[in-house]
This record gives sequence, structure tokens and C-alpha cells, in this order.
Amino acid sequence: MNDFDKILKQKLEGYTEVPPESVFENVCKNIPKRTFSDVLSAHKYLFISAVAAVAVVTAVLVVYLPEDETSTPISNTIIENLTPDAPETNQPTDLLVAANGETSTPEPSNPKLTELISQPENKVDALNLNDTIICGSELTIEGIDASKVKASNGLNLTKVASGVKISSTAYGTHTLDLQNGNSVKITFVEPEKLAVKASKTDLCYGERLIVDVAANSPISWNDEGYSVKKLNAGKYELSGLNSGRNNILLTADGRCASKVAFDVNVAEKLSHSVSTKANYCSGNNGQIEIKSQSAISYCRINGKEISRSGIFTGLNAGTYTVEINYTNSCIAYDTVVVNSKSKLNATFESTKDAFNDKAYNFRNYTRLDDSGNVQNVDFEWLVNGKVVSTDYNFDYEFESNGKYTVELVARTGDCESRYSKTIDVVSSDFRIPNVFTPNGDGIGDEFTLYYDGTLLDYDLSIYTKAGQLVFHSQQLDNYWDGKISGNNEASEGVYFYVITATNDKNEKLTHKGTVQLIRR
Repeated sequence: MNDFDKILKQKLEGYTEVPPESVFENVCKNIPKRTFSDVLSAHKYLFISAVAAVAVVTAVLVVYLPEDETSTPISNTIIENLTPDAPETNQPTDLLVAANGETSTPEPSNPKLTELISQPENKVDALNLNDTIICGSELTIEGIDASKVKASNGLNLTKVASGVKISSTAYGTHTLDLQNGNSVKITFVEPEKLAVKASKTDLCYGERLIVDVAANSPISWNDEGYSVKKLNAGKYELSGLNSGRNNILLTADGRCASKVAFDVNVAEKLSHSVSTKANYCSGNNGQIEIKSQSAISYCRINGKEISRSGIFTGLNAGTYTVEINYTNSCIAYDTVVVNSKSKLNATFESTKDAFNDKAYNFRNYTRLDDSGNVQNVDFEWLVNGKVVSTDYNFDYEFESNGKYTVELVARTGDCESRYSKTIDVVSSDFRIPNVFTPNGDGIGDEFTLYYDGTLLDYDLSIYTKAGQLVFHSQQLDNYWDGKISGNNEASEGVYFYVITATNDKNEKLTHKGTVQLIRR
């Protein structure tokens, strides 16, 4: 090359303008012929690169070129669309970008997707220039003078620092004529159109992403550990995304593969703690407190009460569903139990005495922490607000007919529980024996009842222990003589009676009890 420069300089000394082409031809004739070894030594790295490129291109052509395409030589090169990684984006917008550079505005909730391919940067060295297939509409030929290239219609030539840039106004095959008389065919292929719409780009932990894809070729996804499930034509569900930033890359696997990438931010799994204070003494004093290192917007229990501090007070014992709202309006749920401490429940049952209408028996059934063990519990019995007994059980005879409030108060430590009943005392004024002896001696041979007053109606029924009716009367002076159906003698033993009546004050009277039949 140094000899060529020296001879060319000598030949051009007398020219003030561009010399004719014959001058260059004479110079070339006078240049010593370079051996193959010289050329190989000077351009060994270029030859290695060219051989590798031809091998790769041949493999690609076998995959992508259809069998009936005979107009393109086997040495054609497919230059694939490759661009740098997409820039990071954290803020969702409403712009949808397709791989062919077209944009549209979908629903307001659709986030912006990052366009990986706007215009592929296809380059080839002039020494390797041959019939070529280009994905895109531009090609830069490096190391060539723009004046030595003539393009067919439909191509624009632009001189650049490294050579010449060729751009196509229409996809298809175009011819480049070189000044040395050679020509090459360049086929510009339109990249696959790929439009992608994601449901959102900010997800909660464990949330699934829905992606709508419009493409004519099969779709492949980058392997970043997430799972892809095809729901239907053009709709996919992505699950298993990691916390933090996830880069999603889709490729339309056509002849000219198109790619679209976007980032999905997944919130961290909520790490929280829940503490409770037990409900004490059956009062509304239980508490739940939720803490987390994440920023909690608010908490809700049982779908109702809301707390922005995460603290709930005045709770009864029981099970609560806690809803925690945190980053990006994410929601986590937890189940919390508020226990009961010293749960005291006072209660009793009352029974009228069998022989005295004004006498009652009160039996205590108070429980502490669901146990009948109440050794450390103190009791008070009140009648109409006045303390009348501190015993565990309580027997009491009322002074007269009327309504009375009987209340039981149970206390242990700071806990107190109260239970009360209204007792309606109605005296029947009946005089009823508890034994009779139908043995024919003339003493107590009949079950005789007396009433001090006037009755408007009266009904007496007597039963065996098995519940069999042995005597019935609606007349106060009709006494039982100890016989069944007026003939058979009843066996010795205990019998039950039920008396219902109405006195002259129109008061309903009921009296139940037992009577023993003895024949000795």
C-alpha cells in the first residue's frame, strides 16, 4: 500500500483537478502484484471475521429461507434486529409501543411498555458486501466511497463518516450498482409487528400479571424464573414473579424477530407481626396491634373497623380477620384470636318448693374460664337490691305474693359478673297432704284437698311415676280414694299431682307436688 501511495503521488503532481480514470488504471498496472500470503497477513483478522460471518449466515438461512426462494444466492446474509437493553422505567404511563415503532393510546390504566426495536442498526463492511437480506429499512456500508455506489429506484443514499447509509422507501429487493461493474441485491424485510398490553406494571406479592399480545408469529418469553400460561388467543397469564424489578421480554419469532420489553415491579412479601391483649373479666377490653417494616396504609378487622395505626382496642374475646393494606394498595390477610382472661359468667336456676308456694330454691351455676371450679369466687344474693345471702346456693321464702328481682353477683379479683331473674310469687292457698292411707280405718282414707277461698275453676290430675294417669277430677270435693277406675286398688308408693285453678281474683294458680300412698 505504501508503494501505491508513492506512485500515485508522483503521477498526480501535475494535476490541479481530479485526474481522469486512466491515471488510476496506469498506477494499478505499475503496482507490484501482492502475493496471497501478503494479503492474508495484512487482512488475517478480517478474513477470520468474514469466514465466521458466512458460517453463521448460512445456518440462519437454512432455518428461515423458504424452499422456493431461488432468486437469492446461498451466501446472502440476514442481519438480525439487535439493540441495547431497554432503559429502566418505574412510572406507569398510558402509552403502548409496538415493535415497529407505532404508538397508540389504550385504556388509561395500561402502563407504558419499553420499545426494544425502533430501527435496527444494520452494518456491513464493503469487503463483505454481497447479496443481503436486511431486517429493517436501513443499511450502512462501511469503507466505501458514496461516489462508487449507484442505487436503483426506491433507495436513498446518504454519505456518513464510515461510508454510506442506504435507506429503503419501500420494503422489498433493490439493486446496488458499484463503479467496478459489479452489483448486489439488497432485500429489506419489514420486522414482525408486535403489540403488547400489560394489565399493570406494579404488582402485589403473589399477584398474577395478564398480558395481551397481538402478533402474527409464535411468541417466546425470556426465562427469568416466572411461569407463563396461555389463557386464550393473544392473552397470557404470568405468575411466580420475583419481588423487586422483573424484566419481561417478548419475541415474535418470525423471519425478522421483533422484541418488546417492559419492567414489572413486584412488592415485597409483607412481613408483619401481630400482638394481642386478652379480653379481661368478660369486658370489652381486648386489643390487637399490627406492626410491619413496610408502610401500612390502614388495617381493617372483620371487614368493618379501620385503623391507620394498626391498633384496635375495646374488643371482645373471639376470632378476627385482619386486612392489612400496604405498598401499591396491596392487601394481606391474617387471622387473629383474642383470648379471654378470667372469663366470669354468673348464672343460676330457680325452683319453687313443692309444698310452699312462697318458698324457692336457687341453684348456682357460675363458671370461671369455662370451668366449674369457683373456689376463689365470692357471691352475693340480692332480692330487690338488698343483699340477703353470701352462700353458694340460696333458699328463700318470700313474704307475700308479687314480683321480685333476684340477682346473683360473682366476684374474683377485679372481675365481676351479674345475673338476675324476675320471680312472680303467686300463693295458691291450697292445703294439700303429702300422704294418705286408704286402708278403710276411717283415718286419712282419701287424698283430701282444701282451698281457703273461692275457685272459679279447678282441675286435678294424679299420675304414677311412669306418667300413667290414675285419677282426674274437676270438683274440689271429689277426692281420690286410692283406686284406679273406681275398682282396682292402686299400689303403694309415690304419686305425682298437678293442680290448675283460677281464683275469684282471676289469678291463675298452678301447684305441683307428690303424695305417698300407704295401706298399712
